[in-house]
Amino acid sequence: MKHVGKYIYGIISSNGAENFGPIGIGGQSDEVMTLGSEGLAAVVSNASMDHYVLSRENMTAHMKVIEKVMELYNILPMRFCTVADTSDEIISFLERNSKELTDLLRDMDGKVEMDIKVRWKDMKKIYQEIAQENRKIRDLKSAKPPQTQRDLIHAGELVAAALEKKKAAEGEGYLVPFKKLAKGSKTMESGADEVVIHEAFLIDKDWLKEFDQSAEKLAEKFGDRLDVKSVGPMAPFSFVTLQLHWNE
Repeated sequence: MKHVGKYIYGIISSNGAENFGPIGIGGQSDEVMTLGSEGLAAVVSNASMDHYVLSRENMTAHMKVIEKVMELYNILPMRFCTVADTSDEIISFLERNSKELTDLLRDMDGKVEMDIKVRWKDMKKIYQEIAQENRKIRDLKSAKPPQTQRDLIHAGELVAAALEKKKAAEGEGYLVPFKKLAKGSKTMESGADEVVIHEAFLIDKDWLKEFDQSAEKLAEKFGDRLDVKSVGPMAPFSFVTLQLHWNE
């Protein structure tokens, strides 16, 4: 008989027993409910396996549960694929870490995460600007062939460095209105040449309208140059990391 554990989505402050419906991860329509102790509760569903594949389907299910819980509670989101063997392990974890979890819930009370991603629309234009702004790159581009492999590598390194410098200088100005509204921010890895900034912000719910307006103004002002995408509100994934060690 296959062992059934508990998949944990997050931690909330609650004294009662809650049921959020048959929306559990895994496609089995498992009920999502709370498992609590002394004012703290884990949001859980049955888990028939100890590992879930990092797929779009599973991540979407994980996120949908958290979004559902957020309609009623502040939640400390758990990392994807956090599974406990038994309910007793979860209760023990809540009791051992009661103060830390309570403090985190208080700190995150009324706050959500908003992510901003800003991309350049026309990279050909950006590379042209870099060449105009950097004499060394301009000279290398105008040099007559044949160029050596070393020259090509050097040119690539110069362009990459100039691109990062341009992102930092240009992106700093774009971030100003958002940072004025935020309680905290965190730079996210972009990995793409066209991404000028990818930043997560911790925002009071009362400031969400102003945050959205800042994103709209940025898009309107630089519409020919930039693509501005705002994602959220979400649970504070970028600002809360719970390390679970069941057997401490």
